[in-house]
Amino acid sequence: MPREDVSFQTSDKVTLRGWFYTPTSASSTKLPCLVMSHGFSALKEMDLDAFAEYFTSKLPISCLVYDNRGFGASDVKAGEPRHEILPYVQCNDISDAITYAQTRNEVDGEKIGIWGSSYSGGHVLWVGAVDKRVKAVLSQVPCVSGWENFHRLIRPDFVAGLNQTFQAGMLMGMFSFPFPDQCLRPGKLHADVM
Repeated sequence: MPREDVSFQTSDKVTLRGWFYTPTSASSTKLPCLVMSHGFSALKEMDLDAFAEYFTSKLPISCLVYDNRGFGASDVKAGEPRHEILPYVQCNDISDAITYAQTRNEVDGEKIGIWGSSYSGGHVLWVGAVDKRVKAVLSQVPCVSGWENFHRLIRPDFVAGLNQTFQAGMLMGMFSFPFPDQCLRPGKLHADVM
Protein backbone atom coordinates (compact mmCIF):
# COMPACT_ATOMS: atom_id res chain seq x y z
CA MET A 1 0.00 0.00 0.00
CA PRO A 2 1.74 3.15 -1.16
CA ARG A 3 1.66 5.83 1.52
CA GLU A 4 2.44 9.49 0.92
CA ASP A 5 3.11 12.14 3.57
CA VAL A 6 0.62 14.97 3.04
CA SER A 7 -0.35 18.30 4.55
CA PHE A 8 -3.32 20.56 3.93
CA GLN A 9 -4.74 23.83 5.19
CA THR A 10 -7.97 24.17 7.11
CA SER A 11 -10.39 26.99 6.39
CA ASP A 12 -8.80 28.96 9.26
CA LYS A 13 -5.28 28.41 7.85
CA VAL A 14 -4.03 25.68 10.21
CA THR A 15 -1.82 22.99 8.66
CA LEU A 16 -2.93 19.43 9.30
CA ARG A 17 -0.59 16.57 8.43
CA GLY A 18 -1.18 12.95 7.66
CA TRP A 19 -0.84 10.16 5.15
CA PHE A 20 -2.57 9.41 1.87
CA TYR A 21 -2.91 5.70 1.01
CA THR A 22 -3.64 4.12 -2.37
CA PRO A 23 -3.92 0.48 -3.41
CA THR A 24 -0.73 -1.29 -4.49
CA SER A 25 -2.12 -1.95 -7.96
CA ALA A 26 -2.49 1.17 -10.06
CA SER A 27 -5.99 2.23 -10.96
CA SER A 28 -7.00 3.64 -14.34
CA THR A 29 -10.00 5.32 -12.75
CA LYS A 30 -10.38 7.75 -9.88
CA LEU A 31 -10.90 6.07 -6.54
CA PRO A 32 -13.36 6.66 -3.72
CA CYS A 33 -11.67 8.17 -0.67
CA LEU A 34 -12.21 7.36 2.97
CA VAL A 35 -11.21 10.28 5.24
CA MET A 36 -10.15 8.86 8.60
CA SER A 37 -9.82 10.71 11.89
CA HIS A 38 -8.96 9.46 15.34
CA GLY A 39 -10.63 9.65 18.71
CA PHE A 40 -10.07 12.05 21.58
CA SER A 41 -6.28 12.51 21.90
CA ALA A 42 -5.02 9.65 19.72
CA LEU A 43 -2.58 10.00 16.84
CA LYS A 44 -2.63 8.62 13.32
CA GLU A 45 0.09 6.13 14.30
CA MET A 46 -2.29 4.55 16.82
CA ASP A 47 -3.74 2.02 14.37
CA LEU A 48 -5.31 4.37 11.82
CA ASP A 49 -2.40 3.34 9.60
CA ALA A 50 -3.30 -0.34 10.06
CA PHE A 51 -6.94 0.30 9.11
CA ALA A 52 -5.96 2.37 6.05
CA GLU A 53 -3.48 -0.30 4.92
CA TYR A 54 -6.12 -2.99 5.31
CA PHE A 55 -8.82 -1.03 3.47
CA THR A 56 -6.54 -0.14 0.55
CA SER A 57 -5.23 -3.73 0.29
CA LYS A 58 -8.74 -5.23 0.11
CA LEU A 59 -10.76 -2.55 -1.68
CA PRO A 60 -10.28 -0.25 -4.67
CA ILE A 61 -10.21 2.79 -2.38
CA SER A 62 -7.87 5.54 -1.20
CA CYS A 63 -7.61 6.70 2.40
CA LEU A 64 -6.65 10.04 3.92
CA VAL A 65 -5.46 9.67 7.52
CA TYR A 66 -4.48 12.72 9.57
CA ASP A 67 -3.72 13.98 13.06
CA ASN A 68 -6.29 16.27 14.62
CA ARG A 69 -5.13 19.86 15.05
CA GLY A 70 -2.78 20.29 17.96
CA PHE A 71 -1.90 16.61 18.07
CA GLY A 72 0.93 14.63 16.52
CA ALA A 73 2.32 16.25 13.38
CA SER A 74 -0.53 18.76 12.95
CA ASP A 75 -0.24 22.44 13.85
CA VAL A 76 -2.45 24.81 15.84
CA LYS A 77 -3.29 28.47 15.28
CA ALA A 78 -0.70 30.87 16.62
CA GLY A 79 -1.31 31.55 20.29
CA GLU A 80 -3.60 28.55 20.80
CA PRO A 81 -2.59 25.62 23.00
CA ARG A 82 -1.69 22.17 21.73
CA HIS A 83 -3.80 19.23 22.86
CA GLU A 84 -7.01 21.26 23.08
CA ILE A 85 -10.07 19.21 22.10
CA LEU A 86 -12.95 21.26 20.71
CA PRO A 87 -15.55 19.07 18.97
CA TYR A 88 -16.89 21.75 16.63
CA VAL A 89 -13.34 22.54 15.46
CA GLN A 90 -12.54 18.87 14.88
CA CYS A 91 -15.79 18.51 12.90
CA ASN A 92 -14.84 21.50 10.75
CA ASP A 93 -11.41 19.95 10.21
CA ILE A 94 -13.04 16.74 8.92
CA SER A 95 -14.87 18.84 6.31
CA ASP A 96 -11.57 20.55 5.42
CA ALA A 97 -9.95 17.13 5.02
CA ILE A 98 -12.76 16.21 2.61
CA THR A 99 -12.04 19.38 0.64
CA TYR A 100 -8.36 18.43 0.43
CA ALA A 101 -9.16 14.85 -0.62
CA GLN A 102 -11.37 16.16 -3.42
CA THR A 103 -8.43 18.13 -4.86
CA ARG A 104 -6.31 15.01 -5.36
CA ASN A 105 -6.10 13.61 -8.89
CA GLU A 106 -6.55 10.01 -7.68
CA VAL A 107 -9.83 10.75 -5.89
CA ASP A 108 -13.36 10.63 -7.24
CA GLY A 109 -14.70 13.70 -5.42
CA GLU A 110 -18.26 12.34 -5.67
CA LYS A 111 -17.36 9.25 -3.65
CA ILE A 112 -16.21 10.43 -0.24
CA GLY A 113 -16.65 8.45 2.95
CA ILE A 114 -15.66 9.39 6.49
CA TRP A 115 -14.49 7.08 9.28
CA GLY A 116 -14.19 7.93 12.92
CA SER A 117 -13.29 5.98 16.01
CA SER A 118 -14.39 6.72 19.58
CA TYR A 119 -14.64 10.51 19.99
CA SER A 120 -14.41 11.14 16.26
CA GLY A 121 -16.90 8.31 15.78
CA GLY A 122 -19.43 10.78 17.16
CA HIS A 123 -18.00 13.59 15.03
CA VAL A 124 -18.46 11.69 11.77
CA LEU A 125 -22.13 11.11 12.56
CA TRP A 126 -22.62 14.88 12.76
CA VAL A 127 -20.40 15.71 9.75
CA GLY A 128 -22.12 13.04 7.67
CA ALA A 129 -25.48 14.62 8.50
CA VAL A 130 -24.50 18.18 7.54
CA ASP A 131 -21.81 17.86 4.82
CA LYS A 132 -23.62 16.81 1.65
CA ARG A 133 -20.38 15.67 0.01
CA VAL A 134 -20.25 12.64 2.33
CA LYS A 135 -21.66 9.49 0.76
CA ALA A 136 -20.79 6.97 3.52
CA VAL A 137 -20.19 7.18 7.26
CA LEU A 138 -18.33 4.55 9.27
CA SER A 139 -18.53 5.14 13.01
CA GLN A 140 -16.59 2.77 15.25
CA VAL A 141 -17.53 2.79 18.97
CA PRO A 142 -18.76 6.40 18.81
CA CYS A 143 -18.91 8.79 21.72
CA VAL A 144 -22.29 10.40 21.17
CA SER A 145 -22.84 11.99 24.56
CA GLY A 146 -19.79 13.34 26.34
CA TRP A 147 -21.86 14.15 29.41
CA GLU A 148 -23.22 10.61 29.77
CA ASN A 149 -19.80 9.15 29.00
CA PHE A 150 -18.26 11.39 31.70
CA HIS A 151 -20.72 9.97 34.22
CA ARG A 152 -19.88 6.41 33.21
CA LEU A 153 -16.15 7.05 33.69
CA ILE A 154 -16.10 9.21 36.84
CA ARG A 155 -17.17 7.97 40.24
CA PRO A 156 -20.32 9.80 41.35
CA ASP A 157 -18.67 11.14 44.50
CA PHE A 158 -16.01 12.88 42.34
CA VAL A 159 -18.42 14.71 39.99
CA ALA A 160 -19.22 17.70 42.23
CA GLY A 161 -15.53 18.37 42.95
CA LEU A 162 -14.57 18.14 39.28
CA ASN A 163 -17.39 20.49 38.33
CA GLN A 164 -16.27 23.02 40.97
CA THR A 165 -12.66 22.80 39.77
CA PHE A 166 -13.76 23.35 36.18
CA GLN A 167 -16.00 26.29 37.12
CA ALA A 168 -13.18 27.89 39.14
CA GLY A 169 -10.92 27.57 36.12
CA MET A 170 -13.53 29.28 33.93
CA LEU A 171 -13.87 32.16 36.39
CA MET A 172 -10.08 32.56 36.34
CA GLY A 173 -10.11 32.59 32.53
CA MET A 174 -8.42 29.20 32.17
CA PHE A 175 -11.24 27.77 30.04
CA SER A 176 -13.40 29.44 27.44
CA PHE A 177 -16.09 28.37 25.02
CA PRO A 178 -17.11 30.15 21.83
CA PHE A 179 -20.84 29.68 22.36
CA PRO A 180 -22.74 30.65 25.52
CA ASP A 181 -24.77 27.44 25.54
CA GLN A 182 -21.57 25.39 25.80
CA CYS A 183 -20.28 27.00 28.98
CA LEU A 184 -20.68 26.22 32.62
CA ARG A 185 -22.15 28.96 34.71
CA PRO A 186 -21.32 29.32 38.42
CA GLY A 187 -23.76 27.17 40.35
CA LYS A 188 -24.94 25.33 37.25
CA LEU A 189 -23.96 21.91 36.01
CA HIS A 190 -23.37 21.42 32.29
CA ALA A 191 -26.53 19.32 32.08
CA ASP A 192 -28.55 22.25 33.45
CA VAL A 193 -27.27 24.47 30.64
CA MET A 194 -27.98 22.03 27.82
